[in-house]
Amino acid sequence: MQVVIFGAGTLAKLAFYYLTQDMKQKVYGFVVDKKSSIETIPSSLCERPVYIWEDFLDLYGPGDVQIFVAVAYKSMRNRLLAFEKIKKHNYEFINIVSNTAFLSHNSIIGNNNFIMPGVVLEPGTSIGSNNLIWSNTTICHDSEIGNHNFFGANFTMGGFSKIGNLCFFGFSSTISDKITVGDEVLLAANSFLNSNARKLTRLQGIPAKEYSEIDPEKGINFF
Repeated sequence: MQVVIFGAGTLAKLAFYYLTQDMKQKVYGFVVDKKSSIETIPSSLCERPVYIWEDFLDLYGPGDVQIFVAVAYKSMRNRLLAFEKIKKHNYEFINIVSNTAFLSHNSIIGNNNFIMPGVVLEPGTSIGSNNLIWSNTTICHDSEIGNHNFFGANFTMGGFSKIGNLCFFGFSSTISDKITVGDEVLLAANSFLNSNARKLTRLQGIPAKEYSEIDPEKGINFF
């Protein structure tokens, strides 16, 4: 079955690269919303056609293509909304997994995850759906990750830890073992978290401390 990428930004281009070069998948085209953040919607991208969502629905049903949702992290809740939109129409998702990543047996339990080169998911780990896991991230044994999270390059998660949903972890940040992180938590780059983190908070430092709360109306938002 051919693949269609939902999105037309930088992350969509990266998804196209890994799907075609690493996974040898056939990517048919790209799909965008009319409300896309792209000012001018291109007619093609990576030599593939770009469709408006409403037109795409008329052309291709759930049994025709698999979809990868490539919505970046500027608004974490936008990633959730895009995923739920596709799911509502019963399309099948695809996981992107680099062939240089190491995944223990049955560690991925969800869909639409983007797992880049050098990622390690040790035995006993599990991840949900729609997570972006950047290069050289290590998720240690017996840990659990929810849905719609972003992990910057070189992130490390200690064993027996648990992360909720819609969280953002900066480059080279670290979580110690047996830590619980609530929903919509932001851990700044190069920080070390050695205590539990409550939901809707920003943390930074070594060890990481709360420095502000996140607006419950907007969630993690970089706009």
